[in-house]
Amino acid sequence: MIQRLFGAVLLFILGGGVLACGSGQNSGTNLEVINPRLVQTPDGQRSFTGTLVNERSQPLSIAQVEVALYDENGSPVETVRIEVKDIPGQDSVEFSGTIDSDRPFQQAQVKSVFTP
Repeated sequence: MIQRLFGAVLLFILGGGVLACGSGQNSGTNLEVINPRLVQTPDGQRSFTGTLVNERSQPLSIAQVEVALYDENGSPVETVRIEVKDIPGQDSVEFSGTIDSDRPFQQAQVKSVFTP
């Protein structure tokens, strides 16, 4: 019981460090999200923006950025995917995706980037 509790606390602390960092992750694909931001328009609509960096020499026609949403306590709420199209090789593209969720969330973080 004590070991499980310690493990859960350690996992929460490590997870909180990752959340605070807010850095983009790549899945070994030479892609990275920089400057990730959760933004809200004056009318209350939320979106997630950032810059997708393609370190490959080849362009990509499409990629999906997987974004995890968290509540005010840092607990996972939902995961969404944002499509980014026409990413040149050795270059970057700014992107923005509207987050259509009925669940309350306060934080967002890139989990991974997928390519075909």
